[in-house]
Amino acid sequence: MELRPDRPSYRRDADPDAWTPVLVAVVNNEADFARARDEHWYRIPVKRAPRQIAAEYLALYQTGRFAEQGRRINYYAPILRYHLATRAELLPDQPDHPRARDQYFKLELGELIRLPRPIPNHRQPRLTFIYTTLERLLNAREVNDLWLRAAARQKLYAAIRERGLAVECWYPVEMGDRPEADLALFGPHGRLTVYIEEPGWEEPGTQEMVWERGADGGLVYHCDALAILREPNAVLGKLLAG
Repeated sequence: MELRPDRPSYRRDADPDAWTPVLVAVVNNEADFARARDEHWYRIPVKRAPRQIAAEYLALYQTGRFAEQGRRINYYAPILRYHLATRAELLPDQPDHPRARDQYFKLELGELIRLPRPIPNHRQPRLTFIYTTLERLLNAREVNDLWLRAAARQKLYAAIRERGLAVECWYPVEMGDRPEADLALFGPHGRLTVYIEEPGWEEPGTQEMVWERGADGGLVYHCDALAILREPNAVLGKLLAG
């Protein structure tokens, strides 16, 4: 999504469903939480923004600084529009801040909505951004439930087994900083290795899968987790078609 200071980007005019995208972001102080609650906006430094910020909702992860309300997600809000601004434009009372001229994404929000139950963080020592879906946000028991990759792996594995194909999870390979592939399929033409990626492309769930040659010459595919969750058999068909 290309954003320019003079051209705000508005959210899609569509009713939310199970696949409605949600961006989880961190709030680590009362001032920023108050801006989201009372002034209805949130900022993300362009230099540290995730690859994918386009979403219909923003969920706020409150850090341990919020005491009893901390280390959990308590609220989410609809994102009404995005645009670019400098920090000085967003916070004019801090003109001498070292990052005053830095560019930020400003996410304009609707009213905060309290989740039916908070989503605690039991395992992750530190969070930045998570891209998830509205269904997972509303049903998560803990923060780890928001990640899409594990659920996508299970879906694709089941689809492969239904076709009677040989498949292994967590297959060891020599591939940079990821020594294990999510899945490996075995057939008459050799091994097909699959890495499942959290959504992070321009339009989540729609990016064509990316392939490359592994160190042993076999095919290696990188597949979007959201695309697998939506249509596991369609993704499998593309994998098998090569």
